[in-house]
Amino acid sequence: MSRLEHLRTLLLDSSCRPVGTLSWQRAIVLDWQDRVDVLDYYEEEVRTAHDAFPLPAVARVRQYLKYLSWRMPFSRRALFLRDAYTCQYCGEQPAQRLLTLDHVLPRSRGGDTSWTNIVAACSPCNRRKADRTPNEAGMPLLRDPFQPKSLPRRRGVVGAGDVPVQWEEWLSVG
Repeated sequence: MSRLEHLRTLLLDSSCRPVGTLSWQRAIVLDWQDRVDVLDYYEEEVRTAHDAFPLPAVARVRQYLKYLSWRMPFSRRALFLRDAYTCQYCGEQPAQRLLTLDHVLPRSRGGDTSWTNIVAACSPCNRRKADRTPNEAGMPLLRDPFQPKSLPRRRGVVGAGDVPVQWEEWLSVG
């Protein structure tokens, strides 16, 4: 698989705030349609018989984007990032394969799968808690679960190789 297949274009709103990514192919089309301003390019280019086109690394939309109430999508990886790959019961940081998702209010008792009801837990703590609440199990949470607005970057999980250098000035790192 070539490097080109992995390249994405960072999309900024008209105020230069990151709103997402898109394929470099789509970014080229939007540039041709004069719907975006390309602010930075990758070193790579695609060639036709007569032309060469640099690949857009960062593009800004020209029109104002109306923001709806945006919610961070729930996923296993995002939850582990929110909880810093730390068991929310004992504070240990086991290998990722030993981390599990724990429903604070167990599903067997009506608990839902949502940001505010799930925490990262090591396998032993999850087994020990079983189908009880943290209070019933005598296992207080280190931190209450919450709906994040953004996720921290974790070295080794979202490392320098995952974020193109062209994006760095546009992303808030922290």
